[in-house]
Amino acid sequence: MKVIKQVTSFLIFVMLSWQCLAQEVPANNSPAKINSSSTAHRWQFHSINQVGLLYGENGSAFQVQTINGVQYKSWFAGIGVGIDEYRFRSIPLFANFRKEFAVGAGYLFIYGGIGMHFMWLTDKQKDDYHLVYYQKAHFSNGLYYHAGIGYKVKLNNRIAFFVSPGFSHKDTEMKSPTFSCPFTGPCYPLPERYNYALNRLSVNLGIIF
Repeated sequence: MKVIKQVTSFLIFVMLSWQCLAQEVPANNSPAKINSSSTAHRWQFHSINQVGLLYGENGSAFQVQTINGVQYKSWFAGIGVGIDEYRFRSIPLFANFRKEFAVGAGYLFIYGGIGMHFMWLTDKQKDDYHLVYYQKAHFSNGLYYHAGIGYKVKLNNRIAFFVSPGFSHKDTEMKSPTFSCPFTGPCYPLPERYNYALNRLSVNLGIIF
């Protein structure tokens, strides 16, 4: 029930924010007029900053990301970094790509990204796994990728807001030594490995400069 309430509250917040943005977009910022300007055909630097809710088999968690790169016409490419709180806290570092299509008063876009995430466990997560396995557990860095769609509304030539639902994945391997002591003989380590493939749905809300 707690997870459902979190997801519902976040979606309501996104929809209310989106409705306010749609009402405030000035008429002279329509995609047709923006595309006809000379700036639409230049290389432009953009900073994409977003906060999102992740939801999967292990519950829900928040993420924050900043993506910085260049856009040419309707194509964007950049490098992103963030904090991912899902199951195990980590820092994703990834390449990100977007393609935009003018639709109505804004832009529909598709996006995708791929890279690595670097483990950054909280103190509680470290303590929990020490208590369970009695030895220091080691978590490896792993693959990270995401993809989805979104809709962007420009407030002016420099600032835009967007909402983007999608899917993301990160994986890690945990190695934890245990010890076997057959009969009364000497004990020797038996390393155990656990693979975590964490798939999540995501909803992101952000601003572009």
